[in-house]
Amino acid sequence: MHPGKKIRTGFSMKVDGLHLNRPDLHNIAAELGIGTRDVLVKDGILTIYNTSKVCQEIIDDNDLALFISMALNISAEDISDIKEVIEEPVKIEFDLDEFDDDEE
Repeated sequence: MHPGKKIRTGFSMKVDGLHLNRPDLHNIAAELGIGTRDVLVKDGILTIYNTSKVCQEIIDDNDLALFISMALNISAEDISDIKEVIEEPVKIEFDLDEFDDDEE
């Protein structure tokens, strides 16, 4: 997460019977009107961060699973365990001495 950026909220869910790849994530982002950086997959769990008015309208209408199923061309019944999530900022620490050029 970049300094000064707002912590994102969204939803995580399990998508059965499908191994999600980059084109799938791009299709989901386009369908929801969000950036590709707002669609993540880790350990078989799909996470969608709500970062647009279009996405908020879809969530308000309880149609998130329907829109994701349309983007992936699967049944909405294949999407389960939908849970609200809040982004967890990750602080990256490193030692600049590790990057010194020894050839000087």
